[in-house]
Amino acid sequence: MLEILNKMFESSVTFKGKCIDCGCDVIIDIVPTSSGYGLNGGALLKSSTDKCCAKCPDCYKANPKLNDQNSAQR
Repeated sequence: MLEILNKMFESSVTFKGKCIDCGCDVIIDIVPTSSGYGLNGGALLKSSTDKCCAKCPDCYKANPKLNDQNSAQR
């Protein structure tokens, strides 16, 4: 599985979506690093319902945790 992920992410991959908190457009680049993968442009969080949610840098800085009530609405 790790080999497949490494092949997929040899170059950067871009996630486009909406911030779960403020609703602004979020573009997150997932880039390979020497220790795994890094995110530029925001954060990706997993909700209790196994959904992937994005936060813009400002909202993540204000509250790095996911409010599952927001994730259930979107």
